[in-house]
Amino acid sequence: MVHRFPITLTQLTYFVECAKTLNMTTASQELHIAQSAVSTAINQLEKALGAPLFVRQHSKGLVLTSAGESLLQETRQIFGLITDAVETIQAGQKEVRGTIVLACFKTIAPFLLPQLLGALEAEHPELTVEVVEGDHEECLAALRSGRAEIALNYDLTENDGIDAQRVGTVRPHLIVGTDHRLAGRTEVRLADLDDDPLVLLDLPDSREYFLSILRSGGITPRVKHRSSSYETVRSMVAMGLGYSILNQRPRIAETYTGERTAILEIADPAPSLHVVTSTLSRSGTTAKTQAVTAAARSILAEAAPE
Repeated sequence: MVHRFPITLTQLTYFVECAKTLNMTTASQELHIAQSAVSTAINQLEKALGAPLFVRQHSKGLVLTSAGESLLQETRQIFGLITDAVETIQAGQKEVRGTIVLACFKTIAPFLLPQLLGALEAEHPELTVEVVEGDHEECLAALRSGRAEIALNYDLTENDGIDAQRVGTVRPHLIVGTDHRLAGRTEVRLADLDDDPLVLLDLPDSREYFLSILRSGGITPRVKHRSSSYETVRSMVAMGLGYSILNQRPRIAETYTGERTAILEIADPAPSLHVVTSTLSRSGTTAKTQAVTAAARSILAEAAPE
C-alpha cells in the first residue's frame, strides 16, 4: 500500500519557524525565502488539515491555535525521528556494521566466498553479509535494482553508472581428462586441440570470452556439450567428453564423478580476467563496501603465487 500524505516536510519546516518567531516576516528572513512563499505554505497546510494553525493579528503577529500547538508538538517529534534516522544512516556509511548484500558471480563463489565471509566475520564481527549468487548479468541486475549493495564479478563488460575496483586477476587455462593424449603436457598451443570437442561453460558473457580466446588461437570451436555449472563441465571433461577452457583453478584434480582432470597452460597469448568489486556510481563507496573490497583483494593476493 502506498501512503500519500497531504502535507510536506517543507510546509512543516515553515510552520515550525513561524511558530518559533510568531511572525511571518521574521520567519521568512530566517528561512531566506520570500514571505509570500511562507504564507502560501501555511495556507496550504491549514487547508490540508482542515483547521487554522494561527490567529493572524496584523499589529501583533501570530498566535498559535490549539490545533497549531498540537501540530507543533507532533512535528518536533517527527523532526526528531527524522534527525535520528539521518544520523544513524550517515554513521552507518562510516562504520563497518549492520547488513550488506553481496551479489557474487556463481563460478567465483566456491573459490573466494568462504574465505571472504570468514575474513569479514573475524575482522568485522558486527557486519552481516547476505549473498546473492548469479551469472554476470544477474549480479549487475541485483546491483542496479538495489537488491545488492556490492557485486563480486569479472570485468567481462563495461557498464555505465557502475564503478569497479580490481581485486585480483585470473588467467585462463585448459583442462582435459587424464586419459587425453595431451594430459602429460604442462603447456600446449590452442591449435593442438583444434580437432577435439569442446565442453563449454555456458554463461552469459563468459561464453563469448572463452570462444574468443579459442578463435584467436586459430581454433574453430566444436561445441559438443554445454553447461552453466562449473563442476558439471569439469566432470564431463574428466569422463573424456571433450576439453574445456576455464579461469578458476580448484586445489583438487578429482571431480564429482571420481575421475580427474589435468590442467594445461596455454602457450598462446590469452587475455586474463580481472576480478572486481562493483558498486553503483551514484551510491559511492561506504565503509562496508570498502571492507568487502579490501578483504577480497587480500585473499586473492595471497592466492596469486599459486
